Amino acid sequence: MRHFSFRDALFCVALSLAAAAFQTPAAAAGAGGAKVFDHVYLIVLENHDFDDALDRELSPFLVELSRGQGLATHYSGVTHPSLPNYLAMIGGDAFGVRDDAPSCFATGLSALQSCHHIEGDSLVDQLEAAGLTFALYAETLPAAGDLTQASEPAPAALYAQKHNPFAYFDRIAKNPARLEKLKPLEALTADLSGNAPNFAFIVPNQCHDGHGSLICKDPARLARDFDDFLKRTIGAIRASRNWTRDSAIVVTFDEGESRDTPRSPSSHTEDDNRVATIVVTDCGSPAVDDAPLNHYSLLATIEDGFHLPRLRKASGAPTLMNLFDRPCR
Repeated sequence: MRHFSFRDALFCVALSLAAAAFQTPAAAAGAGGAKVFDHVYLIVLENHDFDDALDRELSPFLVELSRGQGLATHYSGVTHPSLPNYLAMIGGDAFGVRDDAPSCFATGLSALQSCHHIEGDSLVDQLEAAGLTFALYAETLPAAGDLTQASEPAPAALYAQKHNPFAYFDRIAKNPARLEKLKPLEALTADLSGNAPNFAFIVPNQCHDGHGSLICKDPARLARDFDDFLKRTIGAIRASRNWTRDSAIVVTFDEGESRDTPRSPSSHTEDDNRVATIVVTDCGSPAVDDAPLNHYSLLATIEDGFHLPRLRKASGAPTLMNLFDRPCR
């Protein structure tokens, strides 16, 4: 009978250290056995109520996704207008913001122009503290790290800073390394061919996200264009090496149809801000979640899936995990 020697013990320790060295941060976080994400790709569209977004004639691809994947039927934005909803997605709060003013770090701010900045932490701080990565991919953003307010003068702007929540957080806007992770959409193709971030926040421009501008105003065309954008982008993600059984794509809208008057986060009802939210995974039967959910729920789900603590109003929010963690057929 062979005895376990001191040399054998050293060999086992060496094997354990080697295995740990090759373990990805996301895999390491999942040592407890709960669902852990490799990648979450969040695509945010604009200003369509639930029924308007799922129009069989205008957005057939999105309708197909809603029937074949995971659909949240009572998911809502947290307020109006756009910007506070985007802040909620990565910050867990609207931070008292009730308008779409630019970041205080934006280029070209006038002396009397209103602006916003957030001193607190965000999902980015949490991800990087856990050894995970992030990136923004914004269509028509002029260059990586660009803090321009818009790609063209409003109201003809295609890229709009109000749809880029990262630009408002001090710890991102004042950090050159993090700013470089705010990229034009074209960078997504190269990143999908190499090493995509663990969390990708994808925003089409205002002609492709359903919002519209001076140069793209027809509602039917806007719906067709966001549907085409989704078909191309989701197809590219699912065909890439960075699409795994522990990856997910989320499609949501920032808010329902915009109101002309800014409103506080507590003054809206679920019915007036209900939006379509769909979770795409590699396996699992079609599923529906009819619980009341919102952007804080989405943040909570992402945090739970990466084994991160929950931020602010995400702390008590119900999650969409049953749509992310559907058993394979």
